Amino acid sequence: MWTALVIVVASVAVTVAACLLFGRSRVHEQADDRDADSRGFLGAVVSGLFIVALAFYMVIVWEDSGTAEDNAAREAASVADAYWQTAVMPQPQRDRIRSLLREYPKLVADEEWERLARGESDERTTETLNSLHTEVLSLPATPDQVKSARERVLERLREITDLRRDRLDQAGGLDNTGKVMLIGTLVGAVGMIVFPLLIGFTARLRHVVQMGVTAGVLAFVCALCLGMTHPFLGVLRVQPEAFTSVTEELAGIPAEHDR
Repeated sequence: MWTALVIVVASVAVTVAACLLFGRSRVHEQADDRDADSRGFLGAVVSGLFIVALAFYMVIVWEDSGTAEDNAAREAASVADAYWQTAVMPQPQRDRIRSLLREYPKLVADEEWERLARGESDERTTETLNSLHTEVLSLPATPDQVKSARERVLERLREITDLRRDRLDQAGGLDNTGKVMLIGTLVGAVGMIVFPLLIGFTARLRHVVQMGVTAGVLAFVCALCLGMTHPFLGVLRVQPEAFTSVTEELAGIPAEHDR
């Protein structure tokens, strides 16, 4: 928040200073509007490019955030489904598998989620997932109930692995398209301020106020855009609520289900 405020204040100060510095040399340009149409057209083009880039960028980051949230919910649901499939499994594998299934979402929420903001994974979470695969594969293929549960849990583990891989990929931040749109947004915002200064804004009070307000709004928009470059960090960051909820759900399963 403070960073965004500093960016806005600095942008307004620089813009106002530029208007006063460069505008004074154009005080004599009072009613020269011979090129007003061409200047207005070029200004509209610069503004249009900024708006298009901003719109595409917002769509990209919104979809990334939504996808990350949906994938987290699906991953947590797969953990819960796998846990309920363990009722028919023989001992001691059943207790070990259930213990690992309870540990996995807790590790994701408490340990790995903070690392995602830095684009990192948690080694303990990886080891727990690998141990789950090993334990489930060690289950006997008979009787049919155990075989069916074994196959179902393996299917859920494949989903968990794939969804976690997608989550770790998203932890890398924007893809190339998103980066291009972000650059386009920032360049467009700068162009909307620089272009009027270059083509003839004077140091009249109404011009200075107009440019100062515009610079403040554009700086705030750009600060928001820079704060949305990562689905697990910033304004639209996804929270590990799905994993916290499934941890509570598994902890609340009555002991009778174990027998």
